[in-house]
Amino acid sequence: MVQTKQLTIYDVAEKAGVSPTTVSRVLNTPEKVAEKKRLQVLEVIKELNFVPKADAVINARKSYKKIGVIAPFFTQPSFMERLRGVTEVLADEHYELVIYSIDTSEDLTNYVSSLVVQNRVDGLILLCVNLNDRMLEYLRKASFPVCFVELPVDDFDCIVVDNKRGGGMAAEYFYTHGCRNPGFIGEKSILDYAVPATEDRFAGFKKYFASKGITIQPENVWISEFTENKLDEGITGFLNQPVHPDCVFCSSDVIAARFLYMVQQKGLNCPEKIKVIGFDDIAISQYMGLSSINQHLADSGREAAHLILERLKNPERSPVAVRLPLHIAERMTTGN
Repeated sequence: MVQTKQLTIYDVAEKAGVSPTTVSRVLNTPEKVAEKKRLQVLEVIKELNFVPKADAVINARKSYKKIGVIAPFFTQPSFMERLRGVTEVLADEHYELVIYSIDTSEDLTNYVSSLVVQNRVDGLILLCVNLNDRMLEYLRKASFPVCFVELPVDDFDCIVVDNKRGGGMAAEYFYTHGCRNPGFIGEKSILDYAVPATEDRFAGFKKYFASKGITIQPENVWISEFTENKLDEGITGFLNQPVHPDCVFCSSDVIAARFLYMVQQKGLNCPEKIKVIGFDDIAISQYMGLSSINQHLADSGREAAHLILERLKNPERSPVAVRLPLHIAERMTTGN
């Protein structure tokens, strides 16, 4: 019987037309390799089904007992709430949670490609990440289950948040409570790999008021980068107008908290002069008496973890899209 030769990085390097050092860098420090060359090497690794020697030993195990989570700006309160839900489920199953924080598109590409090729997790959850077609194809070839949280993606398990519906709910609430001069404050989605949640929430908000014959005035809309100085400048301009909106929908509770502070500094009464609704319903909302769209953050994390574990047990089942309900938590900022 002829024994099959064990592939090495030299075989990969020869077929990819690069040096063995480049192959080693792709495997160990992918951020140091130009994207085009890195993807070229990864394609050859996938084609040859090459497994690095160290990984071959690890792969002999039945399971790594690790679930990866890829997330942009994961330190924000809403992300921490989702991670809490994920952790609660995985702890009972004795899985370790590995977080991959991304700041650039290159980070995202590096993590996705290296995780698929090197296969070092049992499952992967992507929080509020919007991948291009090329990266989705990589994930479709993954040997581990993948779940997206926030938006629907074909062929994958998903936890779907209807941000447009949330914006429409805020608008409907304001309208039924007599508001006719609406305003909106939100963080601009400047990252091409992140879900444009702010823009979707504003679209739903604007659409509902348009259905009632009300156009939101440009001076009543502020959508820009979320830095402390820019946010304060935007809110200041908002509040220095001769006529204020009678209601304001903020794209997150963190932004709403800052807005309420500056409203108070301005000497305006909330909710008598301006009603305010945030989005996420994080813990601070309850302490501040902030009305907010509750999107069940911890539940979305729990559901994502459950879907990963279910698919590990039953890899052949059809993809599932779970749509979590939204509801308005009414508190003092809307007069309740």
